[in-house]
Amino acid sequence: MDYRFTDLVDAEGLHNMLQSLYEATGIMHGLTDADNHIISAVGWEEACTNFHRAHPCTNARCLESNCYLAEHLGEGAFVGSACTNGLMDYATPIVIEGRHLATLYFGQVLHEPPDLEFFRRQAEQFGFDEEAYLAAIRKVPVIPKERVEPIMAFYVQLAQMLARSGLDRLRQREAERGLEDLNRNLAQRIEERTAELAAKNDLLWLEIAERRRAEEALYASQQQIKAILDSSPVGIGWAGDGRIEYLNHKFTELFGYRLEDIPTLEAWYQRAYPDEKFRNEIVGKWTRATIAAKETGTEVPPLEVPVTCKNGAVRHVVIAATWIGDYLLANFSDISDRWRAEQRYRSHNATLELIAKGASLQQILSAIVRNAEAQDPRLICSILLVDADGRHLRTGAAPGLPEFYNQAVDGIEIGKGIGSCGTAAATLQRVIVADVQTHPYWEKFKEIAARAGLASCWSEPILSSKGRLLGTFAIYHGQPCTPDDEALQLIGYAANLASIAIEHHQTQDELERQAHTDFLTGLANRRHFIKLAEVELARARRYGKPLSLFMIDVDHFKAVNDSLGHDTGDRVLQDIAAALVQTLRTTDVIGRFGGEEFAVVLPDTPATQAGEAAERLRRTIAATDMQGDSGPSLHTTVSVGVSTLTDAPADLNTLLKHADDALYIAKNGGRNQVRMIFDVQQRIGADAVANFIKLTWHGGYACGHPKIDEQHQALFRRINDLLASTVADCPPDRVIAVLDSLIAEVVRHFRDEEAVLQEIGFPGLTRHAAIHRQLADRATELTLRFRKDKLAIGDLLRYLTYELVAGHMLKEDREYYPYLLQARQNSADLSRSESIE
Repeated sequence: MDYRFTDLVDAEGLHNMLQSLYEATGIMHGLTDADNHIISAVGWEEACTNFHRAHPCTNARCLESNCYLAEHLGEGAFVGSACTNGLMDYATPIVIEGRHLATLYFGQVLHEPPDLEFFRRQAEQFGFDEEAYLAAIRKVPVIPKERVEPIMAFYVQLAQMLARSGLDRLRQREAERGLEDLNRNLAQRIEERTAELAAKNDLLWLEIAERRRAEEALYASQQQIKAILDSSPVGIGWAGDGRIEYLNHKFTELFGYRLEDIPTLEAWYQRAYPDEKFRNEIVGKWTRATIAAKETGTEVPPLEVPVTCKNGAVRHVVIAATWIGDYLLANFSDISDRWRAEQRYRSHNATLELIAKGASLQQILSAIVRNAEAQDPRLICSILLVDADGRHLRTGAAPGLPEFYNQAVDGIEIGKGIGSCGTAAATLQRVIVADVQTHPYWEKFKEIAARAGLASCWSEPILSSKGRLLGTFAIYHGQPCTPDDEALQLIGYAANLASIAIEHHQTQDELERQAHTDFLTGLANRRHFIKLAEVELARARRYGKPLSLFMIDVDHFKAVNDSLGHDTGDRVLQDIAAALVQTLRTTDVIGRFGGEEFAVVLPDTPATQAGEAAERLRRTIAATDMQGDSGPSLHTTVSVGVSTLTDAPADLNTLLKHADDALYIAKNGGRNQVRMIFDVQQRIGADAVANFIKLTWHGGYACGHPKIDEQHQALFRRINDLLASTVADCPPDRVIAVLDSLIAEVVRHFRDEEAVLQEIGFPGLTRHAAIHRQLADRATELTLRFRKDKLAIGDLLRYLTYELVAGHMLKEDREYYPYLLQARQNSADLSRSESIE
């Protein structure tokens, strides 16, 4: 069969593909057919097109290089020429089935950065515009010599792949046309022969002789047809009156059946389609349509079905049938590769959809396993996941394996020689065990494998994008066997898909953990601690159980940071967090409340036991060696305030406040001690408690913005702290420290509040910000006067409670409440609109 390169490939499509490769890589090329007609030319450099080819002398050099390439093209896979103009040219033939169909030119490159002095002399020699010429030379790609061959090999392989594919299609079309012509000729010859025999029916001896000649001719034609059909690239068979009379070589190659295996159509249906429901509904419907097509003279509709082969494998084919007289001729085109690609594409999309919908890892892995098993009913697949300890494998998904087998392998150790999966996980290499009963890796597991009906096991390690072991993907088979290329592709594809799912799940878990965990200590952060504490408090109330709460503060922590550095301070906090986890119970809720403060909720713990636990914790931390950046180890202490849930109504904020009050007493009493809430009450005294003014937060004060409401409540607590330290007759330095903290929080709140108001477009922001400055300046002024003993604490408290809280927070702030409400409504409407879209 005679053909050219452009008969096999879409020249325009190939040019566009190579143009895209050039735009992505900057690698130029030229492609000509066997007659040196240009098929594609992309990216010729300005140095050649605008200069070398434009001057007679340098053009002669270019032609000399081209001649050299043409003369030496057959001496090896690749031939290169160093053009005397200073650039390199390469060429390589594209050979299909021994025929030189095209030539790939790869030229105008440098292997090293250009010798600009050489090209400057050349510009002067031939009268080139030196600046433009050197600019063009700098654009020439610099490609190391060792990279040229693989680059050209890629282009050649691409062209050869497309050409071979086109050649296959060309041959298939010719075979199909030949078969159609042969069928038409056969039908015409039979018709002519029948007419001839009818015309000569009155002559017996001529009839007998003619019949003999006709039979001989028919036999010769059948033999000729068989010879042609046996060379066909598609499976072919024909049958008459329900009996199969012929199968070509390709049919047996595809399905394994010979004529003696399936002598009748019924036998073929039974073996090719073992599922009775599928055979009756799908194949039966097509069979009836085939019979109807014969009666009506219409075309037989094609049928795309899975066919079970003699060895149990399944191939997906398209059956095209036609009637030739009473004979049914059927062509079987194997589309298994396309079907598997479509299945994997759908499986990939389905897995990504499950991930996007937030399905559990178990659901996603089970779907991956079932999709893999659907591609070959002989296979049973499983996924094992690396345990948290990194030394064992746990069952991830194995819906097709018996439960007793899954239980037996759940927790299997990772190690070489421990089954297929344990070995694959240990070596990070694929492990193929063709017969588990004879392989040494399966010595300890062959009995349970036999009980489960498993004869072979191929295991692929599942690796993360960074090469970290995530688990294993295994394929089991009921018969001893080794995988073919299709099975190896399947196990690699499924392992990669499982890797995507597992890595995504781990990423989501880590993000959730980070959202709930303090990054430095690993304890619950403030928000998550409060959420857990609320749950424990609700449980204690529901069942009438005791509950206690600690507030813990590291003594002199600022001095540690200032003298030893923040890195040492961070390690101190980590050591204290570790001591909390080791000393307290697993049922206790521990969190970092902020800075050097920690909080603990102790379920089922009355006051006495809480005090003992707090004292035990205090002693443990005091005795803990903590290592700094250099020098000897250091020790630090903590002060602990304890509150306990009583019969009196109390929310979490109340318990935290009580514990915080007790903590202040512990700090003011000399630190490194535990104080209970009744210590605070005794310290203040009965009269003081009765007269103790306290700000109380009500839900009606809330504006609905989480950050502003949280800061308002914090200011209430800080003012109450100042009131408590005053009533408790704390030392002046302690009162001033509380006051400084309060003023800093007021200034920070004003700044954050103004940012929120600017975001929602509050029209009174300028006036509101001016009020903030006045309030802050007044607070600073009163604080300075108090420090100098020129202001009574009562006057300061009156300003804070009446002007700052009552006058501003509870009155003037209400001006912007409607704008916050409108902003929330707009956000909700936008979210609903996006969800509808």
